[in-house]
Amino acid sequence: MTRLWTRKKTIGADRKGVRGDIRLVHSKERASLDKEPTSERGEAMVNSIRFYGAREGNSPAEAMTAMSAALYEYLMARARPKLKDNETCRVPFADAKAYLQIEKTSRLREYMSALSSTWVSYDFLESTEGFQKIGRRVQLMNCSEVISPTQERFIEIEMFPSVRKAILAAEIYTHLELGAFPRFSSKYTQRLYPKLALMSGRDQRPPMRWTPEELAEQLGWRPDTWKFGNFEARVLKPVIADIQEHVRRFEITCEYVRGSGRGHPVSEIVITVGKAISTEDEMRLADMTKSTRTIVRRIASEAAVDFATQMPNETVLRRAATRLGKPVTEIATMWTEAFADEAIMAKLEREGLIAAFESWVRAQEIAADEDEDDAEVDFDAANTILVTLADGYGLDTAASAIEEHLWTGSSTMTIRILWSVDGEDHQHDIKVTPTERDLALLLHANQDVIEEMEYAA
Repeated sequence: MTRLWTRKKTIGADRKGVRGDIRLVHSKERASLDKEPTSERGEAMVNSIRFYGAREGNSPAEAMTAMSAALYEYLMARARPKLKDNETCRVPFADAKAYLQIEKTSRLREYMSALSSTWVSYDFLESTEGFQKIGRRVQLMNCSEVISPTQERFIEIEMFPSVRKAILAAEIYTHLELGAFPRFSSKYTQRLYPKLALMSGRDQRPPMRWTPEELAEQLGWRPDTWKFGNFEARVLKPVIADIQEHVRRFEITCEYVRGSGRGHPVSEIVITVGKAISTEDEMRLADMTKSTRTIVRRIASEAAVDFATQMPNETVLRRAATRLGKPVTEIATMWTEAFADEAIMAKLEREGLIAAFESWVRAQEIAADEDEDDAEVDFDAANTILVTLADGYGLDTAASAIEEHLWTGSSTMTIRILWSVDGEDHQHDIKVTPTERDLALLLHANQDVIEEMEYAA
């Protein structure tokens, strides 16, 4: 058996960590979706962080605000491209103030102090030479003010060594919209958004479920007396509104599951995350001319649908048209016809237009995906081979088997490895040049590892 090539794992240290020109976020006007810079966030950083206060107690991080949280994201983005070679990073005061759209240096210092006063814990914190940090908690970020020989002021930032290592070692990650953070109204949005972003990048996106107490704990909201109404008003509703209004690469809906007890208390919070927009074609808004706008208005009028309160705005309609691959006028017609669905009308009344429309669009996407799944694809029509691993097997085993296999074809195809760890779905792509016989031999030689293999267009 001849090894044709060996795939090198891509880890955080191999990636720049920021996409786009970060200077674009210094402007008052937000950059277009296809140009806005994004910053990388590794899975370990997303799923294991817990927030605390300025001391080693269980008090919430009261010092943090939405603006200090935005500053943290900006400083992390500035540090990320140099993190492999530098343990500290300096960011000009002027750049940070431009990002936050503030003028007073005193306010920037307040936000820096808030970051230095916020304590967090991560599951991956290491011991140093046998010594462990008491409480396993570290500063979110250590910020200090320094002045250059030319009297220019900088923020000098440092992060805990284990955090730096985790960033540089990350294999699974998501990208966050830098233009969203300074527009968030709640500090808690910055804590939930990365979890939703990570989910949005997966092909399989089951609804995310928490009890109200679990979600409050994850977001660092720990009141002395628990009341769902307080959590809903002060945390949950502002966070959902922030994400629905300012996050542009994916959309969400939020629903409650109510118990059967007195007053039907909320027993579960269910957030459904749409698929992230990742390509230039997906980001493009479908065409909409002046005549198209007139037609959309007429469609609404003839269907007795209120254009102002029951028809999504132009941008939302155009984005839906791109997602579903249909003209805007067809989307408008389909939406007005959906008013015959009692579930859609109930959702519209209960949660509002944006949530109801997104739920409907997702239903259309799922139906289209099921139609595609029903269509059989043979080897000649396929461009991807889906390889699902058996329980207990992970990427290393499968990748080694694929890399060491002899491929004799002439056309490049993608093998997409699918596996699950602790209920979390993962995938990884490898390029090969297979024949049907090559794939049959791979499956035969690895029957204990590969649970299923199928072709996909």
